[in-house]
Amino acid sequence: MHARDSEWTFLQGAVGVIWTGIVLAGIALGCCAVAGGELVFDVVAHGARGDGITDDTKAFEAAWAAACGARAPSTSMVVPAWRTFLVGPVSFQGPCASGRITVQVEGTIRAVPASAWAWRAKDYWLMFDRVDALRVTGHGVLDGNGQTWWAMRRSDAVRLQSAPTALKLVKCNNLELSQFSSKDSPQMHIAIVESSGVNVWGLTITAPGSSPNTDGINIARSQGVRIAGSRIGTGDDCVAVTSGSRFVTVDGVECGPGHGVSIGSLGKHGDVAAVEYIDVRNVNFTNTMNGVRIKTWEGGLGYARSISFSNIEFTNVDNPVLIDQFYRDQSVRAAVAISNVTYNNLKGTSTRPTAVAFDCSDGGGCRDIHVNSMMIRGAVG
Repeated sequence: MHARDSEWTFLQGAVGVIWTGIVLAGIALGCCAVAGGELVFDVVAHGARGDGITDDTKAFEAAWAAACGARAPSTSMVVPAWRTFLVGPVSFQGPCASGRITVQVEGTIRAVPASAWAWRAKDYWLMFDRVDALRVTGHGVLDGNGQTWWAMRRSDAVRLQSAPTALKLVKCNNLELSQFSSKDSPQMHIAIVESSGVNVWGLTITAPGSSPNTDGINIARSQGVRIAGSRIGTGDDCVAVTSGSRFVTVDGVECGPGHGVSIGSLGKHGDVAAVEYIDVRNVNFTNTMNGVRIKTWEGGLGYARSISFSNIEFTNVDNPVLIDQFYRDQSVRAAVAISNVTYNNLKGTSTRPTAVAFDCSDGGGCRDIHVNSMMIRGAVG
C-alpha cells in the first residue's frame, strides 16, 4: 500500500470515528438527526404515537428535556406532519443549554378534552417558561379543543369562571412565533407575558365569533413586540395590549370576527396601569364588534399614552373608533389618564349611526387626541 493510500485510509477512519461519536451522542440524547450543527429531536423518537387517541404528553416532555438540555449552538424539537398528537397540559421549562431552540410544528397538536383536566387544573395548555431565543414555527396546527370548554362555561350545571390559555409564553426574550395556526382555544389563544424582543408573523388564529373570551393575542407586561401579517378571527379581541406593555407594533393584520384591537382593559380594581408607545397600522376589520378601542375601568390609575392608529379600514364594524373610560361602570370618577393618541387615515363603514365615540371621564380624561384623517360612513336610519 502506498503512503498516500495509507494516509487516505487513516483520514477516512478518523472521519468515521468522528461521525460515529456524533451519532452515538445523538442516540444517547434521543436525537434523530444532526444537521448543520443543529441537533434535532423528534417527538415520535421519544415515544409519541400521533394517532389522535393516545395521550402523548410524556413523549413531548421527554423530547423537550432532551432538546433543551443538549449543549449545542441550536437544537430543534420536531412535531412531524400528517399526524395528530393528543397533549396536555404541559409546561416546557427553561433556561435551555443550547444557544437557540426551535419547536417545529408540522403536524396537529390537539388538547385533551376539558373532562381530562379535572385533576390537574392549569391556566394554560402549552406553556414555555423562561426560554430565551425560542422559535415556535411550522405549518401545523394547535387545536385547543375549545368546544369541550365552551359547553361547560355555558352550562348552568357547571359555573366555570375561566378556561386555560392555549399557548402561554412567560419571560421568553428574543422570541419568534411564525406560520402555524391556532384554532378553537379554550380561552385566549396566545398570551405573551413579561417578555421582550418578540416577533410574531404569519399566524392564522381562528375560533367561532360566539366562543367566549377567545382573544387572539394578549400582550401583558412586555416590550418590543411586533405582530405582523396575520389573520385573526375569534370571539373576543383579535389583539389586546394590557398594562405594563410598551413599544408594541400591530402591522398588517386581518381581524374578524372579534372585538377588534384593544388597548386594555386597564385599571381594573383600582390598579395602576402603564401602557405607552403603541403603533397599530395597516389593519383591516371585517364584521367585528369594535375596531380600534382603548378601554379603561373607572377607579383605575396610571396612564395610556403615545398611541397611534393609522391606515385602518373598517367593513361593517359596530363601533369602529372607541375610547371607553367607563368600562364596566362602577360610578367612580377617577380613571386611567389617556393622552397623545393619534388617528390617521381611518376609513370604511359602520353598522351603527355613531361610528366614533370618545367617552372620557372627568376623573382622568383624554387629552391631546389628534384626528388627522377619518372617513367612516355610519348606518342610515
